[in-house]
Amino acid sequence: MDRLDYAQGVVMARVYEKKLLDKGKLEKMIDAKDADEAFKILLDSEYTKSTDGVEGVKDYELLLKNETSRVFGLGSEMLHDKRILEILSLKYDYHNLKTMVKAKVSGKELDELFIYSSENNPEKIRLQYESGHFTDTKSEFIKALRSAEEKYNESADPQMIDIEIDRAYFKHLKDIADSLGIELFNDYVGASIDFFNVSSMLRAMRMGKSQNFLEKVLVEGGGISINKLIDLSREDFDRLAAALKSEKIGTALLDSVEQYKESGSFSVVDNEKDVYLRRLNSDSRFISFGPEPIFAYLVAKEKEISVVRLILVGKLNNIPATKLRERLGDI
Repeated sequence: MDRLDYAQGVVMARVYEKKLLDKGKLEKMIDAKDADEAFKILLDSEYTKSTDGVEGVKDYELLLKNETSRVFGLGSEMLHDKRILEILSLKYDYHNLKTMVKAKVSGKELDELFIYSSENNPEKIRLQYESGHFTDTKSEFIKALRSAEEKYNESADPQMIDIEIDRAYFKHLKDIADSLGIELFNDYVGASIDFFNVSSMLRAMRMGKSQNFLEKVLVEGGGISINKLIDLSREDFDRLAAALKSEKIGTALLDSVEQYKESGSFSVVDNEKDVYLRRLNSDSRFISFGPEPIFAYLVAKEKEISVVRLILVGKLNNIPATKLRERLGDI
């Protein structure tokens, strides 16, 4: 990789960073008298470029889907190696694959759930999947689609679709990170897998699932071995976090324990994941040549979109500003 190839992309990323919503704008949205006012505040920003088909705040999901597509288009312009963009866009591709399988087995039309974040056109893939004749679809996608449908047919359990495609997604993600050989991306993917496994394990423990179930759900590729997690699955949350404190994500898990004691929600693990992954990108601001600053911008934009979604959902449901702030944490 020639880092100088990314010089122009880094300059573009620095410009786009300045257009991210600042804390003041988000605070105004939270304090808005209602959802309509919060939506108007939002549209006084880059989001106004993503209003195609959007008539009002109730179309917020369409707006955010449009914005996601727009931003990943910018990412494609900035990044010479599209594998780097895939580290972020693949989760949307695999979301689309889940939607395709669920649509096929249920006989429902679910195309409105597709998210456009890459050059992998979901309608085109769906048509090839339904016909059984694939031409230019990625081999990883074909394998995931067929495996998920097969597991569903064997079990009649829709959850198997999610499990199979999640496993395929993380394997694909790990393969890309390994092929790039850049420390940031290896750390980012490894931590993403670890947090997914820990979160999945905690939810399975709460539901009283067996260790056989855990073996199906947990995925390879993280820093914490699956066998270690299965062995720890009978521990309570406090002991589990203490046993994992020496792992790379150990400190984040210990922070999660304290928050869990207060909230009783396992979503704290997801929140700590976001904080941890954001910190991984923090040193990118010192890099002048290379893909890392571009990647960091895209990660920040994704987080911004998720915060905007939470705010708009909260305003639509008349959640008080104080409660919204509690849910959002440090913005």
